[in-house]
Amino acid sequence: MEDNKLPYNDFEKKEQHSKRMIVLVVISVLLGVNGLLLWQFFEKKAHLEEVSTELTNTLTAKDSLETELNQLKAVLEKANRENQSLHGRLAERENEIKAKMDEIQRLLNSGDAVQLERAKKELVRLKQLNQGYLAQLDTLKMENANLSALNSSLSNTIANERSINESLSKENQKLSNKVAAGAVLKAVDLKAIGVKYKSTGKESETFRAAATDGIKTCFTLLENYVTDKGAKDAFVRVLSPDNAVMTTNSETFLYNNQPTLYTVKETFDYDNESTPVCVQWNKGSAYIKGKYTIEVYIDGSMVGSTSIDLK
Repeated sequence: MEDNKLPYNDFEKKEQHSKRMIVLVVISVLLGVNGLLLWQFFEKKAHLEEVSTELTNTLTAKDSLETELNQLKAVLEKANRENQSLHGRLAERENEIKAKMDEIQRLLNSGDAVQLERAKKELVRLKQLNQGYLAQLDTLKMENANLSALNSSLSNTIANERSINESLSKENQKLSNKVAAGAVLKAVDLKAIGVKYKSTGKESETFRAAATDGIKTCFTLLENYVTDKGAKDAFVRVLSPDNAVMTTNSETFLYNNQPTLYTVKETFDYDNESTPVCVQWNKGSAYIKGKYTIEVYIDGSMVGSTSIDLK
């Protein structure tokens, strides 16, 4: 009986050994698969962390670049507000800067790391453009300030010159008035007499109206070296007792810029020395009794007047 059980035990042992080997193989396989899965997990985790870090860095760089861009925009806008009268003269440079800002903004909006790197380089170029633009604005501002100062100085100079000219004009006017006043001739010893003619042709003085053939007016012009020398006209106005101008024509001369009737005109030469002048007017008809007024005008001014009573 013992001999029959031995083969059975050996078989059972072999079967158990086989099962044990299969379990070991399965465990080994499972351990390998788990190890592979665990390696893949940690590798993907590391990659995700790397991607997350890269994304964080990219977003940080984008925010930083946008901050710099906005700061540059603010500086440009402030400069343009403060220099509205100037930035129009730099329109081409201003348009170039604005175009560069728009380009950088498009690159930032893409969110791509490559585009952000391009945006960073373009931002450096933008800073250079902006600095040049601001420097030109400062130069123009200084030039305008210098021009304003020069213009103010010129205005003051012109005002001073105008004031001087006005003063000189007033002085010249005063001098002109003095010269004009000095040029007026003055008559002395002005006298009018009634004249009658004798049968011999000689004349004699009379105060009888019925005997008077004419009125003779004599005077002496004083020397005057201001007035022009040469031929001059003496206009004599004889006013009748009723204050009418005695004349046989309608000829006039200018007095106070007004045409004025006169009785008789006498032309004489004047050489700036004392000069006697006599003017006679014969009415050609009888004189009435009364007071006759005689006025003498030379160069538009009345140089004297007198009167005579005819009885």
